[in-house]
Amino acid sequence: MRRSASSARAPRRAFRLPAAGLAIVLGAASAFAEDTDLGETIAGRMKELFTFNRSAVVKIQSSDQHGQIEGTGFYADPSGTIYTITDVLGDGRNITVCQGMRKMPARLLVTDPRTGAALIKVDASTPFIPIGDSSKLEVSAPLVAIGYPMDHPVSANFGLIASFDKEYLNLFFRTTHVRVNMAVQPGLGGAPVLNFKGEAVGMVVAGVDGNAGCYVLPINAAEKMRTDYANFGELKPGWVGVSVEPVHAGAENLPSQARVANLQPYSPATRAGIREGDLLLRVGDIAVHAPEDVFDASFYLTAGADTTVTVLRDGVEKKFTVRAAENPYNAPAPDLTSLTLETSVAPPPTAH
Repeated sequence: MRRSASSARAPRRAFRLPAAGLAIVLGAASAFAEDTDLGETIAGRMKELFTFNRSAVVKIQSSDQHGQIEGTGFYADPSGTIYTITDVLGDGRNITVCQGMRKMPARLLVTDPRTGAALIKVDASTPFIPIGDSSKLEVSAPLVAIGYPMDHPVSANFGLIASFDKEYLNLFFRTTHVRVNMAVQPGLGGAPVLNFKGEAVGMVVAGVDGNAGCYVLPINAAEKMRTDYANFGELKPGWVGVSVEPVHAGAENLPSQARVANLQPYSPATRAGIREGDLLLRVGDIAVHAPEDVFDASFYLTAGADTTVTVLRDGVEKKFTVRAAENPYNAPAPDLTSLTLETSVAPPPTAH
């Protein structure tokens, strides 16, 4: 039977798109292509970061009364200085650094009980990972960790920054930690965390949520320990003797909610002229907006060094030069056993 002209043309009309619809389809195809290119770019950059930096990442072996311990570390300079965490160092008497088939003895230089970070050293010329600036990190930024998980060969992990946390389970860190949506396994403690420029911006210190995510110590906090050791041969945390409290209700529009509650007698802050009732605005380069901000502000103080403390008094901003003293309230060493965050915390904010 002969088909009519209308029936023969019907399929063509069914697949014909108006100009707007065609643009949408072409746009979706273009976006898919761009996403595919972006994915390939990210994967390629991750491979480059891993290939270029894996030689500067080492496996660390030690022991304690319970047996052998293994973890990760990385070279921070060409003279064999290694960042890691205290949990992988055991009793600190027999530390071995494994780099490929090569094994070298290492010695402990210094530990920071406030963060669980440690510096060890081998006597060798080494590759190293350049140090970045963790203060420039932002939420959703991509990060790459390189380490030795569960006695496996060195490998890379990828994740995005979820938040910058001052506390965990209602307990405060001694300085802000970076929470990263990156799965970790035992053995990755001490692993370097790199930005996409190839700079170390932190290291893995604890797993959270069943190790589905992790906490990263900002590299600036670790560098405070390394700078202290280079200058003094030991950790030199500073103290100014200020306790703070929240501003009373009804003062929400003030530039800071951290009010000086009391001053220790003869403390550096007292001698400098800071008074009870002052609003704390800034300590050195660290802005203070709330009482919990004093942890970051105090963490970077160095005993014997001057810092500028800015306060608001009777509506007038005032600056004082304060020479920090030895901190008499150092917290005990945190427990970061097996990448399970337990007591890596500090006293409440009033204990500044």
